[in-house]
Amino acid sequence: MMLFPDALLNSPLFGIGLTVILYAISEIIIDRFSLNIIPPFVIACPLVIAVIVLAPGVEYKQYEAGAEFINFLLGPATIALALPLYKNREIIMAKAGAIVGGVTLATLSAIIVVYFCGKAMGTSEQVLLSLIPKSITTPIAIDVSKTIGGIPALTTAAVIFTGMLGATFNHKLLRLLGIKNHLAAGLAIGASSHGLGTSVCANVSPVQLAIGGVAIALTGISTSILAPILLPILKSIW
Repeated sequence: MMLFPDALLNSPLFGIGLTVILYAISEIIIDRFSLNIIPPFVIACPLVIAVIVLAPGVEYKQYEAGAEFINFLLGPATIALALPLYKNREIIMAKAGAIVGGVTLATLSAIIVVYFCGKAMGTSEQVLLSLIPKSITTPIAIDVSKTIGGIPALTTAAVIFTGMLGATFNHKLLRLLGIKNHLAAGLAIGASSHGLGTSVCANVSPVQLAIGGVAIALTGISTSILAPILLPILKSIW
């Protein structure tokens, strides 16, 4: 039995409408059960997958036809980060050294921790290489994954999962550790969980959002440079 008429399934409105409706339902669920610790997209994403997998007659290509329009908006949304960057340019310039140093340390830590944890757990080399770029934005992560010999599809999944975890737990963890400085918080979030994690900063502080945007860009650049250099050294150790 078809849940959706063919005319709707073959229309771009299906992907757009399904995404918007399930996101709205996710917000209602969060409000109803006081689940403010969870961003709406953490619930919406599994719901979308469930509909595609379980609903009779629904295929991913039908959803993608409309969802690509939402995906297109990621570009303008990313460019929109330029506004808080401009408004907080004086802070960014004043703390440029600390930001670059923090991003470099974050990149080195991410690569080293993922590598040795993967080795300790017996992860295959190709899977391990796919996880190395998990903390950077998807387009750059895919290119880095291809360069170092990973699986781009697996890298994409790891990037999304990392962002969802960051958006859900970053601020809770920072509060637990007593970190209240907006510059430090934005830098940590942007360098560890790219755009998904940084998007939550918009509701906390414009400074966090601006620094997070800078960290996203710098972490992508530093990872693409450091990963190919660092991996041979790590492989010689283990």
